[in-house]
Amino acid sequence: MSKPQELIGLKHNNYDYPLADVSHLSEKEKKDLLKRRMRIPKELQSDEEFEQWVTVFSEWNTYHCSNGHKSTEEERSFEKMLTASYERGLWYHRKRFSEWKKEYLQPLIDELAEHAAHDPQYDWQYLYALECAKLRCMRAYFSHSLIADENGNFGFNRWIDICISLLQHIKGDGLHISRQQIERMNTRNVKDIVPSTLVDAYEEAPAPSDEEDGLPDKYYYGEKIYVRKMERLYYRIRLYKMREWWE
Repeated sequence: MSKPQELIGLKHNNYDYPLADVSHLSEKEKKDLLKRRMRIPKELQSDEEFEQWVTVFSEWNTYHCSNGHKSTEEERSFEKMLTASYERGLWYHRKRFSEWKKEYLQPLIDELAEHAAHDPQYDWQYLYALECAKLRCMRAYFSHSLIADENGNFGFNRWIDICISLLQHIKGDGLHISRQQIERMNTRNVKDIVPSTLVDAYEEAPAPSDEEDGLPDKYYYGEKIYVRKMERLYYRIRLYKMREWWE
């Protein structure tokens, strides 16, 4: 199994300010507050209420996890602040993420839904367009997740970026593949993914010409081979790397 990704967004030193004063709350109010945050869906209405909950929860959690050990005041204070910092990191990250999602992620999700709802159901290119839209959603999501750094990098963004780049060409059936890419293409390792007749046609075809004679040239056949090579690379990345995205 791959090494778990570090939750970069939960930097404790960003949230280690003093706990809120809850001395005005009765024991019943504290219990009710504790229950409301721990239910699904969450029932806290404001940052102020959340900060009160953090104080109550950190006290409860320290006692709850003591396992019979009588902690010193210094140990209890450390554990409370550690708990508070972690919970604050989650709370404020989710708030920021929710605001960002509405403006930036939701349009990508809408595009994905548009592909799923309205693309024809009979062509392989539409399936790749759907996969490309989904990967763009994933790319955006991870760049603002708890495992992303301040630059939006999250350790495996390289593989998602490569897949998106490949899919842009694949779903267009070779659109925007350059002549230079075709000229540098290796055809010795393609016999398992394209017919030998296509390779022969590519090898025997004339070089691209500015004159329009209507006959398929090397670029025409090479484009078809290149797309298949891209497909194979895309599926290899999915096979060997996709599970790492979730570890």
